[in-house]
This record gives sequence, structure tokens and C-alpha cells, in this order.
Amino acid sequence: MRFEIKLLALCFALAGVSAEVDKCPKDEYACLDVINSSLCISQNAASGTAAALAECVTYTGAASSLPGATKLCRCPGCHSASINAAISRLFPTPCN
Repeated sequence: MRFEIKLLALCFALAGVSAEVDKCPKDEYACLDVINSSLCISQNAASGTAAALAECVTYTGAASSLPGATKLCRCPGCHSASINAAISRLFPTPCN
């Protein structure tokens, strides 16, 4: 019984930590495009150019009609720390 209570407490603690870390605005349509393009973004984040990353989020059927650079600038917290750092470096705020 003690183990179950500790396990439940650990689950709540982890849920709270993950909620704080996630800085991706889910109500922004542009961020849906950024999330949906995660494979392309992760492949181009380290060595890619800003233009290559912007192309990742510009596709037919996208949720937002904003330019790719604007989408990435508005959604800097939707990936891992290293990818978020690359996005923030290539697309600094304020967004155009």
C-alpha cells in the first residue's frame, strides 16, 4: 500500500514538471504546423539554415497560412531543448 501511494505521488510530481516545461502554445494554429513538421525540423535544426527550417512548416494543407519563419518564431517551445535553442537562435523574437 505504501508503494502504491509513493508511486501515485511520483506520477503527480512528474505530470506537474512536464506541464511546466511545455512552452508550446497549443491554441496557436502555427504551432500545430510546427508540431506536425517535427521530423523535418529535427533533421535540419543542427545544420540547416533558417530557410530550410521555414520550408519544413510550409506545406499544402497546413493549419496556418503564416510564412514559415513567423510560425517558427511564434512557437519556440514545441520541441526538445536543443531544437528549441536552434529555432530561437534562427528566428528570434519579436516575430515579423
